[in-house]
Amino acid sequence: MKYSFYKRITLVLLLSILPNIAISNGKNQNALASKYECQLIARSEAINQAKKRVDGKVVGVQLSEKGDRSAYRVRILVNKKRIKTISIPACR
Repeated sequence: MKYSFYKRITLVLLLSILPNIAISNGKNQNALASKYECQLIARSEAINQAKKRVDGKVVGVQLSEKGDRSAYRVRILVNKKRIKTISIPACR
């Protein structure tokens, strides 16, 4: 396969530029990720927020993650009859 002179020069330039672009994009993504990192709230704070929403006795608390989101699942016994699950975002 024969390439013309200009095609070879273009190919060499592209191949020399692409790794630099990939590296610089990686740095930008890391900076954005650290900017939006999650600061977890305390478990007790999640319980207090759930108690403000529903009156009852806390039966259990679990930290769950779905994709890039984290939430506390607080289970509350309401009227000594049923358990209600309240989801509290774990990020500040």
